[in-house]
Amino acid sequence: MAVITISRHFGSGGEAVAQIVAQKSGYLLVNKEMIREKMFHYEVPESDLTLFDEKKFQGLEKTEDKDLKKKHKLYLEALHDLFYDLAIRENLVVLGRGGQVLFKDFPPATHIKIISPLNNRMDRVKRLYGLDEAAAARLITEQDMERAEYLQDVFGYDWFDLDLYDLVLNTGKIGLEEAATLIVSFSQLKESTAEVPRDEIEEEQLLGQIDNYNQVLDAKGAPPRFAHPSEEEFARMLDFYRIQWLYEPKSFPLEWDSEGNITEAFAPDFYLPEQDLYVELTTQRQKLVWKKNKKVRRLKEMYPHVNIKVIYGRDYRGLLQKYGLEKGEDKNNKN
Repeated sequence: MAVITISRHFGSGGEAVAQIVAQKSGYLLVNKEMIREKMFHYEVPESDLTLFDEKKFQGLEKTEDKDLKKKHKLYLEALHDLFYDLAIRENLVVLGRGGQVLFKDFPPATHIKIISPLNNRMDRVKRLYGLDEAAAARLITEQDMERAEYLQDVFGYDWFDLDLYDLVLNTGKIGLEEAATLIVSFSQLKESTAEVPRDEIEEEQLLGQIDNYNQVLDAKGAPPRFAHPSEEEFARMLDFYRIQWLYEPKSFPLEWDSEGNITEAFAPDFYLPEQDLYVELTTQRQKLVWKKNKKVRRLKEMYPHVNIKVIYGRDYRGLLQKYGLEKGEDKNNKN
């Protein structure tokens, strides 16, 4: 069964969006009214619903009233049992109540956050509740704080953590009907699209490049244009021993500026898929390649899962001599 959870800023229109989503999708809307109706079967009195629903019970952690603490615990257990029991039988739209955490590891679940600029929320709250500006601002602050504290106290999660959500919609930019339509479409798309792990995608891309080597290495289907003769000699050696390779298949960002633009990157010379190994060649003497070594160290820090080996000048020439491929020492050293 599918689940759509909707978290919302107070005054953002999240409640109305949830109702429209339920109508468009045919899913069961789990909101305050529905919970009040269903919790009767879990023997939770209505007074407890009013006391504990989606809010931090002030002073509960300090109170000595054991009966009150027990009531709060039983209420939460009953509420979460209700959600899980419904999810087994129905497609749900869950409004608030920590749904984004309760169904965090439930694959068919889609988690939505509805936000809106403060001035839009103020206008909506003043209109709906007949409040002046000061009272509307106070109500928005109180409600948002209660929801944030509820999620933190009950589940230990930050209400403002956007990693909890698949989609964030701003009703200051789009209408409530548009937001609901986007949510339904997104949920259907997510449900119909099987997730493929990123490492599998990258592996398939690399293997595809190998299988179609002559066709895809450049636009004309020609062999790669090596930056230095030493790289071509190394490729010949790999070919001789039937070791699959790719030339500079990937560039790793190493530094970014304050706006997120890449300011420095590093593309190792070769990738050997069967060995899962990147190889960087340098024919300079080892003590002169400190800049390259610095980049390699940075790459290892940023991407610890990446295997990379630097082959220095002396080791490189030794390999060529061993396999009879050396044409003589190159006068133009590769940096």
